[in-house]
Amino acid sequence: MSDQQEVGPTNAPAYAARTIGQIRLHGAWRHELAHHCLKSRLFWLTRGTTRITADLHPIMATGPKILFIPASMLLSIELPTQLQGHVAYFPNLADLELPQTSLCLTPSSAEAQVELTGLIERMARLEDQDTPSARRMKRGFGLLLSAMLERETLISNQRDRDATHRLRTQIKKPSKSAQLLSRFAALLAQGFNAQLGVSDYAARLDVTPTHLTRICREITGRTALALINEVLMAEARRRLVDTHDSAAKIARDLGYSSPAYFTRAFGQETGTTPTGYRDQKQGQWHSMRHR
Repeated sequence: MSDQQEVGPTNAPAYAARTIGQIRLHGAWRHELAHHCLKSRLFWLTRGTTRITADLHPIMATGPKILFIPASMLLSIELPTQLQGHVAYFPNLADLELPQTSLCLTPSSAEAQVELTGLIERMARLEDQDTPSARRMKRGFGLLLSAMLERETLISNQRDRDATHRLRTQIKKPSKSAQLLSRFAALLAQGFNAQLGVSDYAARLDVTPTHLTRICREITGRTALALINEVLMAEARRRLVDTHDSAAKIARDLGYSSPAYFTRAFGQETGTTPTGYRDQKQGQWHSMRHR
């Protein structure tokens, strides 16, 4: 809501940095459900193991690991209690020269790990400051982090040329099935419309609904319909928590035929009504603020 300082991917300031613990505390669902963000994100996973899907492609990552997700890429990342680290947010600016593809890298050295942690922690300390000097400092840390990401990518690529030092994990695969899944993910990230079903997306991808569902199940373990519903429900949850929009307006904006149909679909996914979900999350937030 307007008086809350949420730490979800959509609400993050232009430059921001938070700990994994912070984003878990304020709603792990914001990252664990498939969603897209208008900002690029760098996850610095220092300890623990997690399951990630980038453009619907699954990968297991164990810290220490650098994960970069470009703006508007569909992402979900599990946040178990043993997972530790930070996430940094970047605006989509050309001068940052950020990668246009997802990356999952092992840091090149212990010194690189210390350097990365220091940069992100210093950016995080500026979180509540909005003076001109603080904005310049945040941008400076953003530039340093982007340069460090470029350096680590170059080192990783060099080591990839030696089969005995394969430190980089490729999230995307060049197979036709993987390419189809990436195209499907891109369509899901373009907008939210409950009136679009599996057959509509399949037609846009020039494949049959059966083929699209089969590919989704083979790679993700889930059907195309389940993935469509997850993206819709993630956006519905976000708007219920972050805005004052009525359930009826959210239903209309997301393309549901009626508020009643939206309420029924929401209940099937969450076990509660949209209003009940909003009240529950508001209550949790106020409880945390007054501890």
